Amino acid sequence: IVLVFMLMFVLFMIIFFNLRNNSINQHDFSLLNGEANKVVLFIGDGMGSNQIEATQYYYNSNLAMKNLGISGSVTTFSNALFRPTDSAAAGSALSTGQKYNNGEIGRHNGIDIENISTYAKSLGYGVGIVTTDNLYGATPACFSSHADSRGDTENIIYGQISSEIDLFLGAGLSTYANYSLDIENAGYSIISNYAELSTQSDKIFGTFSKITSLNGDNETPDLKMLTQFAISYFEQNFPDGYFLMIEGAHIDKMSHSNKIFDMMEYLLNFDESISYVYDNFSEQDNTAIFVTADHETGGLKFENGVEISNSLYTTKGHTSVNVPYYCYLNSYQNFEFPSCIDNTDVYKIIKTLITNT
Repeated sequence: IVLVFMLMFVLFMIIFFNLRNNSINQHDFSLLNGEANKVVLFIGDGMGSNQIEATQYYYNSNLAMKNLGISGSVTTFSNALFRPTDSAAAGSALSTGQKYNNGEIGRHNGIDIENISTYAKSLGYGVGIVTTDNLYGATPACFSSHADSRGDTENIIYGQISSEIDLFLGAGLSTYANYSLDIENAGYSIISNYAELSTQSDKIFGTFSKITSLNGDNETPDLKMLTQFAISYFEQNFPDGYFLMIEGAHIDKMSHSNKIFDMMEYLLNFDESISYVYDNFSEQDNTAIFVTADHETGGLKFENGVEISNSLYTTKGHTSVNVPYYCYLNSYQNFEFPSCIDNTDVYKIIKTLITNT
């Protein structure tokens, strides 16, 4: 009996890993080579399809992300065997195109993996990181630093300071104040008031006490305000090309707390940021917008006509369901996007788009 059980377990694991491996490296994106020199990646942390549908239903509004023209789903699994990914492993996959253990920040088995921000800088592009989270949070960290653990705040921050990234905008004011001398010595202007942000600055570290969901002000801006400045900054300073990652982190945070109305406020502002970028990019050639999530949070259940309430959540943790992706690419006619991709493919798509060789 024990032998049969062991053989069945081994067979199960072989099938399990084959299924996972079959979803990686199965798509060829070479036809996208050099198709965009301005790319904005929006990551709705914890944003599953039902978070989007509930928000659209509640506000009786067509969300901009759903009208970008291309859509599909994304697998999110990490190296963890029987539990969902966390934001660190998922963010690292999105930023480097490889799989990670939960908690790892762009570093696996002690080896730093080049992320898309570093690659874009090597091509001479401008690079920016914008988030509603603390800038040392898992997702922004994955696009700007490397660490064995998402909790290694000091190494993450020092990695960001030495990253040569042009623009940081997010929360974490009190923490980054402890590194102000190092930040300034690296050539950054440190800004904590939205009104003081200037497109004339060379490199910027904009840290605030909080990024609010709606109706932001100079002390606590909202994501749309940060997005507006980021686009203005890069259009003036890097008109020939840039990569910008914008994260709506509180879709995840509010879903962990099963606060659906707060979640929807943040998701609406996230979508308004997408709309703003689309309005700018649709008038230009060689631009791309990619919207996705790192994972779903809360196991949200939703059907049109149901009463919106916190009880629609079924868990306070992450789930393993596929998340959506939406894409705008004004020259995509020559390529048929797959209906389902892996999160490692997001890196590959963006890298191919900005590589003109």
